[in-house]
Amino acid sequence: MKKRKIVVIGLGKFGSYLARELGTEGIEVLAIDRNEKLVEDISTDVAEAIVGDATRKELLKGIGVAEAEKVIVATGNLSASVLMVLYLKELGVKSIMAKANDEDHARILELLGANNIVIPEKDAALKEARNLIDPNLLDFLPLLPDFIIARIESNPEFIGKSIRELDLRNRMHLYILAIRDILTDRFILLPPADHIIEKDEELFVLGKKEYVEKLLEKI
Repeated sequence: MKKRKIVVIGLGKFGSYLARELGTEGIEVLAIDRNEKLVEDISTDVAEAIVGDATRKELLKGIGVAEAEKVIVATGNLSASVLMVLYLKELGVKSIMAKANDEDHARILELLGANNIVIPEKDAALKEARNLIDPNLLDFLPLLPDFIIARIESNPEFIGKSIRELDLRNRMHLYILAIRDILTDRFILLPPADHIIEKDEELFVLGKKEYVEKLLEKI
């Protein structure tokens, strides 16, 4: 299997955390920053780290960005990120993720062709707000913004019934992704239809937000 390659441009807090986590997961990461100290600090955690000015089209072309699976523009500087996204599109990069400081910055990057925009402070705040509003709602799926994953605690209505009998898919348009035994912390991913729900088990379900909320209200 061909090893995945991702380029991370900008090694501030966001970029460096991202690059290190990707490297830990075995992804081939090429990290770039103009700051020599930041490049040196991350050099042992990624496949390659170079000092360079990524607002120069020649540098981007020279490192072969078009061959990367994804290029992440992790700098918050408006003018720099605009130039980078523009040049990356011109060089044929198919997938560009870019960091933005605010909604206006995000709109500009989107118009230039960035496929995915991240506003770290906003995204983190929204996630924490959702957790405070309802701790059962685990997360939104970035590719399916109307869908959420929720943790459903053990409920008398479910105990002793099989997944087939519950029939959440047809009754409530929800999919059971996993079951966790809360005593042993054992997970069953994509449990079979004949699995019987025990009193110490909780369900992780996927579905549209409105359907998940209906189930939570019901139980």
